[in-house]
Amino acid sequence: MRVVILGTGTDVGKTYVTACLARGLRERASVLALKPIESGAPGGIAGDAGTIAAAAAHAPRLSPWRFPSPVSPHLAAREQGATLDVASVAAWVAEEEMAVRPAVSLVELAGGVFSPLSQGVTNEDLALALEPALWLLVAPDALGVLHDVTATLRAMRRAPDALLLSGARKTDQSTGTNAAELSRLGIAEVLEVVATGTNSCSSTVEWLLRNRDYKSGIKSH
Repeated sequence: MRVVILGTGTDVGKTYVTACLARGLRERASVLALKPIESGAPGGIAGDAGTIAAAAAHAPRLSPWRFPSPVSPHLAAREQGATLDVASVAAWVAEEEMAVRPAVSLVELAGGVFSPLSQGVTNEDLALALEPALWLLVAPDALGVLHDVTATLRAMRRAPDALLLSGARKTDQSTGTNAAELSRLGIAEVLEVVATGTNSCSSTVEWLLRNRDYKSGIKSH
């Protein structure tokens, strides 16, 4: 089973959630955690790819698409004279999975759903190239999330299978209330709030292992 982790934007807590899922899953099944594209990862530093690999209890599996500048992936690639080709990235993910043959592979994408990878190509196109997969959309449990989730869901061509809120950002007055408000307003149902200090993401782990073909009913309004 392949699980693609997308975000409503940059720095929303995707790595935090992916690591949490990896820790919870590895107690129940073999798991591979990959971040095929990463900016802000200079030299041999493993960065987010190393963080999620450690959480999954395996050595980092580093792709060719790792760039030192902490900017949008397409800009970081351009600076290095590289190209982010969706088909090539998807093929690399498949090769890594074939080499390891995990029960679950977690594939964290870089930036938000619509962060550009090249002219007219975004992370959504990469997620579609990684099908079949379950899509988890991560949003911050913070002020602004009502707008961000609404806008993202309305724009996506393919609805995510579940929504998670992350506590990776600094807390504010809305933190802890956003899941209920998203539901109350009819925007989306939150599968799990991954609060600060959460180690196992037990609800999402159970959902992934139990309902591989289940659709959570997330929709835009």
